[in-house]
Amino acid sequence: MFKLTKLITLATEAGDAGRARLTAALNASTRSGGTVVRSMLQPTLPGVYNGGDYIWHVQFPDEAAYTAWKADAERGAAVEAVLADTALASHVDSVAYEGGRSGSKPGAPDKGCYRVALFSVFKEVRPGAIAQYDAETYEMGNYINSIKTWQVSRVKETSGARPWTHVWEQEYDDLAGLQGAYMLHPHHWGHVDRWYDPECTDWMIDNHLCHTFCNFDGSVIAPKE
Repeated sequence: MFKLTKLITLATEAGDAGRARLTAALNASTRSGGTVVRSMLQPTLPGVYNGGDYIWHVQFPDEAAYTAWKADAERGAAVEAVLADTALASHVDSVAYEGGRSGSKPGAPDKGCYRVALFSVFKEVRPGAIAQYDAETYEMGNYINSIKTWQVSRVKETSGARPWTHVWEQEYDDLAGLQGAYMLHPHHWGHVDRWYDPECTDWMIDNHLCHTFCNFDGSVIAPKE
């Protein structure tokens, strides 16, 4: 599955009319043409960090379908024109990527809290470090019980505050599973966090990152049936 995720920050002057125009354009672009497998547009919840006001997530059967959608004047191209209007959106972080290694646990929820993080490897690293980082990030889903479905992916197209290299997605039963069990788990802060720590020799992730989350109704990580 090929994916597109945009974190959209509204312009302060957009108001209710601007918000309605923006969301209508995003929703319209995923309804026509038959190339979109599934999509989600949700306002972010309080507490996000560089997370925007909306998470917009769109999935395509493959990269060719995404490329065709992006070039279509009434779909992808129309969306980019709306997002370029600074009276509507003040900032957008965007990633397009082939869905990477994913996992799920029995009884994964159909609704709950979706979290996505955007990271950027910003320097040359030792051979094998990025593959090790990918593997250790994925393993958090096995170690942290509150994570129900998860996926770590490498970015193919990027724009925004950084040249994003990685997308780390998870789904939880509720926000407490993210803000409590995930954030406080020793495997997270005692092991994986070394990739983000300037005082550690393994540091390779830019300290400017996007950490954002929203409610979801219908998984965007579990395989599409």
